[in-house]
Amino acid sequence: NSLTLFGSRAASLSSVMIVQLYSSSYNDDKKLLTFSDNVQDAAHRAGFYNARTFRFNFRTALQRVVLDVGDGMTLAQLPDAFIKFWSKQIDENSYISTFLAPNMAWLYDYEHLKKSGYLPRESTLRQDVDKRIGWEIISEYGFQARIGRTLEKTGSSIVYFDQELLKKSVSLMLEPIRNEIGVFREIDEDQLSRFLLGLIVHIKNQGGVFLPVLNPYINDFGNTYLINKNIWMPNFGPGSRAPTFLTTKKGTRFDQLFSSTSTGLTWYQSWVAKCFMTIPLVDAVTRELYELVMKILVDEGVLEPRLVKDEMVWGIRPEVLRVSTRVKQLRCERCGHNLSVSEEESDIFVNVLCQRSHCSGQYAPITTKVDYYGKLYKTGTVERIFAQEHTGLLEREEREQLELDFKADVENRQPWFPNLLSCTPTLELGIDIGDLSSLILCSVPPAQTNYLQRVGRAGRRDGNALSLTVANARPHDLYFFAEPEEMLAGHVDSP
Repeated sequence: NSLTLFGSRAASLSSVMIVQLYSSSYNDDKKLLTFSDNVQDAAHRAGFYNARTFRFNFRTALQRVVLDVGDGMTLAQLPDAFIKFWSKQIDENSYISTFLAPNMAWLYDYEHLKKSGYLPRESTLRQDVDKRIGWEIISEYGFQARIGRTLEKTGSSIVYFDQELLKKSVSLMLEPIRNEIGVFREIDEDQLSRFLLGLIVHIKNQGGVFLPVLNPYINDFGNTYLINKNIWMPNFGPGSRAPTFLTTKKGTRFDQLFSSTSTGLTWYQSWVAKCFMTIPLVDAVTRELYELVMKILVDEGVLEPRLVKDEMVWGIRPEVLRVSTRVKQLRCERCGHNLSVSEEESDIFVNVLCQRSHCSGQYAPITTKVDYYGKLYKTGTVERIFAQEHTGLLEREEREQLELDFKADVENRQPWFPNLLSCTPTLELGIDIGDLSSLILCSVPPAQTNYLQRVGRAGRRDGNALSLTVANARPHDLYFFAEPEEMLAGHVDSP
């Protein structure tokens, strides 16, 4: 955690502060000014805050659903449960505004909604938002499960392979493996369970979960351009990390089941060697083992098969993954690799070999303290942040309308009105932005006068304000970080 803080930049640190301010149930005045020293920084941070805070807000909303109705539900059922839950909590305009992804904000129908207060006839925006929600939920527990402060890594919730289906699959394949592959005649259910569960977890974490929207992408072995043809999907570049399925074809962005050379092993070949290391000559029968295992997993509806240009592609069906709020954290005793598992499957995973290909360590449970983000997702309020830049580059009419929307009271406020202005020093003086209880200075101002003018924008409602200042890695900021009282000491010149 110290390394995370050390490596963070000012925009990342301030976005964490913003999420906390807007998620807190103690904050009854969820508007904010963030001051930057130049137009470029102000404009960049407005976009950055919109993108970064969307993810945290969505996780809070998703965790609320999981805690309320989702525990034990399949991953395939969870998107509909989310939509149903939040459709009852907020009206349609608020729903669209709250869960519209940042890269969808340019859509004509949303612009029409903001200008007129209603959607155009025959609009599909609500359906597009629902589709994106489904993608985000599947991604949160699969493709993105190990990237960032996810629900899985923070111990909030996780998906796991249905345990009854695991037992059934093991039971169905145990005797055929013993009988048809001679070297495996002594393996037991525990060994096979560990192998099978590790296989499913790896495919899941790689993003190999089947969704209808990914069919064109799968049929072209990972061409991200075909994902981008859906306007409601996130943007993927040619080199972007994207969902990875299991395939027999070589030379694609998907995971290859068997290596095409005799020198290198794929992850899947290495996993067999690890799980059955006591069995002699196991490398020679790996192909036979997978042929039998994959057939039974397909027959039982665990894996979805695709025949693409005479090559096989496999992925997990979301119906076989279940949601759990009981998360256990494991760590490899040798390399330190972390893995999250559900309580339902934790006994199987203890002492399992590390999922990293070249590590021979074993996982052991670790004791975790209360996770900051885990607590935030569990207790925070769902409040979408709409950040807009307020700079001298805006036309006067646009800037004045922005100020009116920002100041609007509860009765006249639309869900998409800005509640965060990323501004330059031009907002220090002479502009009435109404009552405000908090603000963030993204760097230490050049002089006392600037500092006092900026922090003076807040606290006019009741005399109380929270003012946060981020010290950047430059001598001026670091001096006042070490000696903060100096910013308030001595004579202060009038602006």
